[in-house]
Amino acid sequence: MARQPASRIGGVKAVPGKGTPQAVRPSAPAPRPAAPSSGKKVTLALAVVAMMVLALLERPICLFMVFALVPTMVAWLVDDTPGQSLIRTVAPLNLASSLPFAIKLWHESNSLAQVFTFLSQTYTWVALYGAALFGWALYYLAPAVITTLVARRIERARTAARDRQAALKDEWGDEVET
Repeated sequence: MARQPASRIGGVKAVPGKGTPQAVRPSAPAPRPAAPSSGKKVTLALAVVAMMVLALLERPICLFMVFALVPTMVAWLVDDTPGQSLIRTVAPLNLASSLPFAIKLWHESNSLAQVFTFLSQTYTWVALYGAALFGWALYYLAPAVITTLVARRIERARTAARDRQAALKDEWGDEVET
């Protein structure tokens, strides 16, 4: 006998020839796009205030940091993980790579000409964005490496348990097999 299609009437699923109708849960509404969390709003507000103060006091350093921290800003925008692990990986490395240049600006000329000199050198970009790239690589590769290491450890423990079981079986007989 061919199966007949079920019909829905008023939230009740009626299947012809199957007895009493069954209640059906209404389908869930489509999920809304995630709004920025209050933590991200506070972080954004603090970053904007810090950059404004830095722009007022030290314009060359502020301009340099805006260019230097672009990978951190991108990571902040795209990170939607619960613990914000991407930003926690990229930002420290990116900031650490930009600090030597900012300190050199602070102690030496601290002029826009020096900022443009830094920004025109390939070494500066390699240092700044290379560290950020390393942070992105850590974020994407660390879970795979850890998974592989844990799987190997589990496999070694399983092999050791099987060897121990075989030794006990040899010593005590087939009764200890299970």
